[in-house]
Amino acid sequence: MRILDGLTVLLTLGLAFPVLASDGVLEINQACATQTGCFAGDAVGFPITINGSAGRGYRLTSDLVVPNENTGGIMISTQDIGIDLNNFRIQGPVVCSGTPVSCTPSSFGTGTGVEATPITLSGISLRNGSIIGMGSHGADLGIQAEVTHVRARSNRSVGIVAGAGSTLTGNTVYLNGLGGIAASGGSTVLGNTAYANGLDGIVSGVGSTVSGNTAYSNEGDGISASSGSNVLGTTVRFNAAFGLNLSAGCGFRENVTTNNVGGTVGGTSFVNLGNNACNGTAVCP
Repeated sequence: MRILDGLTVLLTLGLAFPVLASDGVLEINQACATQTGCFAGDAVGFPITINGSAGRGYRLTSDLVVPNENTGGIMISTQDIGIDLNNFRIQGPVVCSGTPVSCTPSSFGTGTGVEATPITLSGISLRNGSIIGMGSHGADLGIQAEVTHVRARSNRSVGIVAGAGSTLTGNTVYLNGLGGIAASGGSTVLGNTAYANGLDGIVSGVGSTVSGNTAYSNEGDGISASSGSNVLGTTVRFNAAFGLNLSAGCGFRENVTTNNVGGTVGGTSFVNLGNNACNGTAVCP
């Protein structure tokens, strides 16, 4: 009996304390967002606020649905935070469709799916899920951000925005009102797909590497790279301006660019490093 009584006491004590996930990741879901707040530092309601006091790793366990185009999903106010969308989505009310892209509501909102504020924050990681229909950007992250396998669709402004020194890998941006991906200088933009966005598919800042991307049927340039960037192994087709728009000092090689309204490659003082295909020939600017 004493053994059983002792076991009962231990079980009772165990039930009195929260059980932490073995990996220490904190949960985010619609219920805690709208009813209790999800963790220390977060009040009830959107946006969910992450200030780092509860921890640095977070995971969605349900979809998040914001009430209007002026409300954000998750706001981050400290550095070195990781968010796993866990194949759930952050969803707003905006619907973008058509060519040219038309969004309803037509006016820009202020709500962003995942936002780092101020934008000088560094070390934000976002991965594995969808951000749809936000009144502003899908994601707007700071310096040295990492964005991996995020699907940004039908957001009123730009699908994914990242600061200098960021890495964006394997993302899909589709039908965003003002463009697909915008990454500041010194970034690596690798293996993304930008399709049917309202302006440029992918924009990179100075000294970036843009590799293995696909830009199709965007209403601006397929890929626009600032000075000193390296653009390689991309496929760009049916964009309304140039396939590749390259600033001074850019190099490009092993790209395929076809049927872009403004031309295959535009810009000034760039360098053709070879093995490019332009409208079915090896003759490229």
